[in-house]
Amino acid sequence: MIRTHQAQFERACDAIIAGSPARRIILHVSPGGGKSAIPIIAGRLITAGLADALCWVTPRKALQDQGERNFLDPFFRSMFDHKLTVRSSTNEINPCRGQSGFVTTYQAIGVDENRTVLRDFSTKRYILILDEFHHVEDGGVWHKALAPLVDRAKYLILMTGTLARGDDKKIAFIPYRQVGKESYAPDIDGDDNETFFIRYSRTTALIERAIIPIRFILSDGHVEWETRSGEKKAGRLSRMYQDQGASLFTALNTGFAEALLDRGLEHWQRWKRYRPSSKLMVVTANYEHAKAFTAILREKGFRAKIATSHESPTAMKNIKEFKFKDLDILACIAMCYEGLDVPQISHIISLTRVRSVPWIEQMISRAVRIDPSAGPYESQVAHVFAPDDPLFSQVVQKIRAEQIPIAIKGEPKGKKEGFEETEGDLEPWITPINGEIAGSRVVSFYGDGIPTGEIPPIIQTVTDLEGEMRLQIENHVSRYSFENYYRPEKINGEIKGRCGKSRGDMTLKELEECLAYVEKAYPLNGGPGHGASKPRGKGRRVPSKAYTWEGR
Repeated sequence: MIRTHQAQFERACDAIIAGSPARRIILHVSPGGGKSAIPIIAGRLITAGLADALCWVTPRKALQDQGERNFLDPFFRSMFDHKLTVRSSTNEINPCRGQSGFVTTYQAIGVDENRTVLRDFSTKRYILILDEFHHVEDGGVWHKALAPLVDRAKYLILMTGTLARGDDKKIAFIPYRQVGKESYAPDIDGDDNETFFIRYSRTTALIERAIIPIRFILSDGHVEWETRSGEKKAGRLSRMYQDQGASLFTALNTGFAEALLDRGLEHWQRWKRYRPSSKLMVVTANYEHAKAFTAILREKGFRAKIATSHESPTAMKNIKEFKFKDLDILACIAMCYEGLDVPQISHIISLTRVRSVPWIEQMISRAVRIDPSAGPYESQVAHVFAPDDPLFSQVVQKIRAEQIPIAIKGEPKGKKEGFEETEGDLEPWITPINGEIAGSRVVSFYGDGIPTGEIPPIIQTVTDLEGEMRLQIENHVSRYSFENYYRPEKINGEIKGRCGKSRGDMTLKELEECLAYVEKAYPLNGGPGHGASKPRGKGRRVPSKAYTWEGR
């Protein structure tokens, strides 16, 4: 069945064919929702005689190969009744070579010193498609290399699954509006006769059964480390708001990580009894970790391989084996988190330190594609095993909120951009001493995760709702206190004075009112508030950009 954003894109193309002055289409499509069909549909403009060729730019070489294959996919050829073909090209003279277009990468465009692609744009009316264009930093190297192509393109199509960068910098080729003293947001909803804007949310994708729901299994535990000065610190991972980086680093460099790997591996083995086609992706913090965990998997008797940019030709080979053959486990760093289209992935074990929301959303979305060989839709669910640290929990709550309505309803070397995860470690300024798992919690609306053929009904007691409400207030206070250099006890005292009683004594309605007050009076990330303890500084002690913590 054609999806909403694909139908909207078809109508946009039809409007252009009918005479619309639009020359730019922007698509914000939830990861896994199906952007890969967009370039094929864009080929209608070629068939209609309004363009001569198509140039599809992807962020990775693996996606370049995948894009070429998409045009030959019998399913897409039947669904969209097309006969177009494209080829992969890396700064070659005459890149189309008799085909309807070509697929290249941002890295290739960035190092095209001879401007072979630009020269070809001067001879043909091109449709330029920038895939995951959030990688292109406003004013950056890729922006400067792509700008002449954008200017000469007959039509420009910008599509992404995350309309934000992990480093908080602006994305090229889209306007921004100021939303705070030092904050900006994409301004792509305004009136523009030359632009169509299409949005496809995770909620809509779930309603249309374009993707499957996600089930998180988050592991908490005790961590202990020693600072450079010799001070020893310890605590519960899920409550380490003040030392988030150090506690996560410790967890991933001690027995905690191997225990988490074992938990995910054991569940995947059980799942595979029901779904023999199921595959597992392990995302690690760096190359050394990828090698170490792969060695552990092999010692346990599993066939696993690595795909990282340290060994690009081998990585491409391993990705193809993982995608098309009988390789069931792939360990990777940043190379596989975005655009990897392997519907058989049912499990992800996240052992990475990156805590950028866009990055994590892309990573976990590798498991949300529907596997035609895995039985009915109702029995499919993506499983994500990860540490239960505060920053990862924030992403989980966002995904949870997007799934609630459904539950209720039923390449070449050169300068790289984008929020890549750093491979390799600098000498850390802390020494991990111990880390062990002490328990797990499941965030899911779909039972225990073993296929049953149907989705169980959602029943939440008043006690459940009260507990959730208190946890939301507690997490909000902890973040606000950390960002603004207050003690949580001080803020909690102010809230109790304002509400007249402790949260443990409140009714559900009182807890709802308390949460609404707390969110308004003590805003996160530096917004204006009216609580007794005002926001101070920029409120950005916790970075949202992709980073790897190396100690302080």
